[in-house]
Amino acid sequence: MKISKTVLSIILLATFCISSFSFANGSEADASIVIRQETLNRFLDTIGEVKKTDSFSLVGVKGEYTWIVKNPKIILTPGRARFQAEVTVSFKTLPVTYSTPAYGEVSIKYDSNENKINIKVEKVAFEVAFTLLGKRVVVGEVDISKIYQIAFSFPGPKPFESLVEVSLPDGSRKKIKIESIPVLAIEDGRIVVGSKIEYTLIQ
Repeated sequence: MKISKTVLSIILLATFCISSFSFANGSEADASIVIRQETLNRFLDTIGEVKKTDSFSLVGVKGEYTWIVKNPKIILTPGRARFQAEVTVSFKTLPVTYSTPAYGEVSIKYDSNENKINIKVEKVAFEVAFTLLGKRVVVGEVDISKIYQIAFSFPGPKPFESLVEVSLPDGSRKKIKIESIPVLAIEDGRIVVGSKIEYTLIQ
């Protein structure tokens, strides 16, 4: 029996990407793509240190402060993706300097229509404050999430073909419809996005 080049390429693709990962919903992927935590963090490392000076005017006190963000990381744990960084805040007109962590959630979604894995850092905010006459005065809040967006989407594991034909020895042809059901899991240190592939014979 002859197998068309299209069918052969699909078989090879599935064989190359095949994975034995078990996903949270009990489904098992026939083809999958793995994105490691280190891959995402290398991108954030390339951005480097981020620094900005802002001014404020509050309760009769005016001044400037500078914030610096260092060591941004995305941490992947089972079922969850988080962003964290170290922030140093220093006031120009006040003898105040302190460090504070900044945390935020990271959303990871697979768009089956576009066949893309989209990774987005959600709100990551920290307060800017100082102590005046024994009371804590909050100057404002800074959201740094826009700086640390993953500025690209990864390709997903969706098959290239949705319909193939197989030539049989008697000269007839069979049409097979290919459908994929997306499955996604966040594991320890990696994102696994896969497809469960189903074949339907079209009469």
